[in-house]
Amino acid sequence: MEETKDTSVNSGVHTNIGMDFQKNCTIYLFLDSYDKFKKSKYFIILEHLEDIVFGFLDNADKLIEIETYQAKKNTNKWTLNSLLEIIKKISKTSRQIQLDKHDKSEKFSQKNYFATNNSIDLKCSVKGKNHNKVINEACHTIKYRDLDINLKNKICKGNKDVTFSKDDILNFNTLYFKFIDLSRTPKSQLEQLIGKFNAVFGDSIVDHKAALYTFILHLKGIESTLNQSNKAELCDSTKRIESNQIQDIINILTTKKMAYDFWRKKGDGICEQLKVSMFDVTTFELHYQNSFDKFKDLNESEHRKIHSFITENKSIFKHHYTDKGCISAIVAEFNKTKSTTLGNLQLKAIISAAYVEVKNTQ
Repeated sequence: MEETKDTSVNSGVHTNIGMDFQKNCTIYLFLDSYDKFKKSKYFIILEHLEDIVFGFLDNADKLIEIETYQAKKNTNKWTLNSLLEIIKKISKTSRQIQLDKHDKSEKFSQKNYFATNNSIDLKCSVKGKNHNKVINEACHTIKYRDLDINLKNKICKGNKDVTFSKDDILNFNTLYFKFIDLSRTPKSQLEQLIGKFNAVFGDSIVDHKAALYTFILHLKGIESTLNQSNKAELCDSTKRIESNQIQDIINILTTKKMAYDFWRKKGDGICEQLKVSMFDVTTFELHYQNSFDKFKDLNESEHRKIHSFITENKSIFKHHYTDKGCISAIVAEFNKTKSTTLGNLQLKAIISAAYVEVKNTQ
């Protein structure tokens, strides 16, 4: 088997050109197909084999499907001639995926897209007759296989700078052209994506702008990681963000909404029950709100211990009829059976937060 090794695979990381557009495309595509993603086991890779890679896995962690995107912005519409070099690279990507050592299921398939937020105008003239296909808002995705035969022949012919081998042309069967309805400027793209978060998640998330920037932060983490040994491999965990990690992000965001609503409705009663004075309420609420991130942080052992304690002692819930009564009982039971380095006020706040999360997500 050939080894996929190429000293150019880190060029995108070093130059960082166009990465805002690629990250924004990633989020747009994710949100646009969220119904598919939320039912799947998957990973996302940036700036690796391709600008964007979505890999879908079966229960045995074998690849079922790969979608790659060569994502490019342009001030002018794309013509057939301007796309030939990109098509050459996409063909190479298709071959690399076939050779990649990641386990694949018997039903494995791949789709390799050229994606852009400008129109794509494919056209040629044969014996005085014009043939063309436009990919834009009205027709946003087209398979190479579905193009007019004359357009296919024009692509396969290449030009003086770009030529295609028989293997390249065989790989065209996985090629797609896609228009992405994403604004032209980074600022407008972010505003659009905030609206898309709102459309997908609605009021299950408190702050859609914060949700977007949380997602971007995690994508930057894998984007800026250098490919190891100049090899681009799908199983390189340093370049992947997994579906369970993304689900954790979404859970934190949606749990914060539940926590916000819970505090708004019942915070006064909880503080009264736990004997939190008016002087300490602001500090208590700060500990309460910060706890939801810390439950997922492996370095926050006390937070995780409290969360585990409540998960393991949910039977306490059966003996109480109000949230404030149940939280008070959990505080008493924890103090009776466990020790902690936390102060009394912080402990009560963390237990209140863990109670909300465990009650609503398990």
